[in-house]
Amino acid sequence: MLWNKKEMKAAVAESTAQIVTFQVGQEEFGLDIEVITEALRPLKITQLPHMPQFIEGVINLRGAIIPVVDLRKRFGLTNIQNDPRKMRMIITRGAVRVGSCATLDLLGLVVDGVREVLHVPLREIGPAPDAARSGQAGFISGVAKVTDRLIIILDISRVLSGEERSALAEARDVHS
Repeated sequence: MLWNKKEMKAAVAESTAQIVTFQVGQEEFGLDIEVITEALRPLKITQLPHMPQFIEGVINLRGAIIPVVDLRKRFGLTNIQNDPRKMRMIITRGAVRVGSCATLDLLGLVVDGVREVLHVPLREIGPAPDAARSGQAGFISGVAKVTDRLIIILDISRVLSGEERSALAEARDVHS
């Protein structure tokens, strides 16, 4: 079967996932590029009272009030060392899901560093291990095998529980 260039590009696009990889502690994680709006140096965070420890507060990004989660704390890493030269904030969409307003759907994630964008063949992405499918690790959607690396793929819509999303929506309304 002969394919033209357009058909080949479509076949490649269908059979791979574009994953943005980043470091949290000693581990490498990934998110589908479709849920990321930008990666930037951390901004000044305004703390919110009565929030879980891993919710750092909110930022004002070009007029949008965006809650911020420190993934190191969310993942329960006890030895957190800040390196301002490498730390980044990834702005994502799809984690908060509040109504139809796009700016209310944004969430900032503090990570130790952003690495790269990879095109990972879908056949190289396996399901999350059984231990990661429920409870505190329910936000892991799979594991990608890239050469000698294992990349933990996150489901951004499950990083926060329903209760945490509601609390953030209320807090954001107060600060808007």
